[in-house]
Amino acid sequence: MSTVNMNTTSADSVGLSPVLIALRTCFIAIIALLIISGNILSIAVTRRVTNLADSTKILMTSLAVYDLLLGVMTLLTVVVSALDRWPFGYVCCAFYAVLIGGSFFMSILSLTYLNIERYIAVTRPYKYPVWCTRRRTILLVAVSPIICLTTETLILISDIIRAEYLSGAVICYNTNELNYFNASSALWAYVLPLIFMLFIYYQLIKISRQHECRLNQNVNNEANNNHNNKALKTFLVVTLTFACCWTPLILSRTIEMLTGALGPNWLQFLTLWLATCNSMCNVWIYCLFNSSFRQMAKTILSERFPCCNRSVAPVVI
Repeated sequence: MSTVNMNTTSADSVGLSPVLIALRTCFIAIIALLIISGNILSIAVTRRVTNLADSTKILMTSLAVYDLLLGVMTLLTVVVSALDRWPFGYVCCAFYAVLIGGSFFMSILSLTYLNIERYIAVTRPYKYPVWCTRRRTILLVAVSPIICLTTETLILISDIIRAEYLSGAVICYNTNELNYFNASSALWAYVLPLIFMLFIYYQLIKISRQHECRLNQNVNNEANNNHNNKALKTFLVVTLTFACCWTPLILSRTIEMLTGALGPNWLQFLTLWLATCNSMCNVWIYCLFNSSFRQMAKTILSERFPCCNRSVAPVVI
């Protein structure tokens, strides 16, 4: 079985002071709590909001679940950061790397599904209820992670890839000595889906502008077009935010693969945790662009935390 150096560091690595370790640990803990609380709220609101199709709700929930899983895994990183080493052995490191890699890939796959669903809703409005049924969407969401995690686990067991602890980023990840394998993995797991989604949005924006010119005479169609435009803008911002957060990490990892040398610790930490912060962004984007989502979030928070919703009684003179 592959082994792993639990104290792997980059060439220019120096030991962190206890103050920096404490600050790093607090930062990771705050990020973990924001990811977990934000995605729990996102799941609760998505279930109760009424102006979303069932397929959209299911795909939004699946995206929040994968982000929530990443937040739970980040809680383990709090312990690792506090100890400034990986204390749990290779098996746990490999399991951690599989879950992290699977969560990332399923997040971008869920985004791809959401964009395809929006494309069908805009371009095939009459076939949309038939093609994007609740049952089909649940089946898609259930089968995809099983295939993803099974494939990643089999590749790890076959020693094609191995798990390593990267102390600069405070994370276990999967790596391979063959640069072409790593480059091809980044290509099909990130670059190609992102290009595909951007192409979909290019087509959708062009179609949406055509609809705005044609549907002004019908109030119902205009309202439906406005709803599709709001959903389009929301998921476009979600996709662009995902790209902005993850692209620096993908680029730095690709450069490391090509040069064969790890980057400085500060760069590893910055790019990795910028990507991780993406998991807490979606709920804020939904609230910003969807008034129904925002109002339902306020309702749920007021129900769960009534102390924050106290009103002042009028003073009678």
